[in-house]
Amino acid sequence: MKKKSMFVISSVFLTGFLVGSYTPTQVGSAASNVVLASVEWVTNQINPLQSRVTKLESEVASLKNAIKDGGGSESTLPSKVYVSSASATVHKGATKDYAVVATFMKGKELSVIDEHDGSTGKWYRVEYATGKYGWIFSADVSTTTVAKLSTVTITASATVHRGATTDYRSVAVLQKGTTVKYVGSFTNNNGELWYNVELSNGVRGWIQAIYGEVK
Repeated sequence: MKKKSMFVISSVFLTGFLVGSYTPTQVGSAASNVVLASVEWVTNQINPLQSRVTKLESEVASLKNAIKDGGGSESTLPSKVYVSSASATVHKGATKDYAVVATFMKGKELSVIDEHDGSTGKWYRVEYATGKYGWIFSADVSTTTVAKLSTVTITASATVHRGATTDYRSVAVLQKGTTVKYVGSFTNNNGELWYNVELSNGVRGWIQAIYGEVK
């Protein structure tokens, strides 16, 4: 009987030992699994971010190269433009529907203040006189120097006046085919374009543009 009791007690102790040895191992394994799962989750979050950062770095590098090489669609506002057509009008707004505030002949240099891309094309805001501004169509100007006009050839008999209206007194009459020096142009309050010319004797005056061809 005593031996049987000792056997039972020994069995209980052995079982307890085995259980005690087994339980910490399971807890440790569970904790390890939690850590591994956490690491895997963090890794899964970081990898897409690293891919996005790499992509952004590549795009930034491409943009820097494009700027360095002068590429891209970014336009550069010119500081000056030069009238390239025979004559060009400056308007109050960036369409030809606006009133004309000045008219300039080929070669005239104008300072550029701003630009506007309209439905009909690009327009430049220019300073056409000290403190006075208007808009000129890009098709009428060049961003590189244009040779200025120098002469006016009379296409029909023209009266030369002291000012840019017929109200001013006459100083000469020029016959068709006569060539005189071109000085400048002016649009008066009546909307008429006049040429300022210098005669062979050095006298200056104005003729209506309809009577001369500037070259």
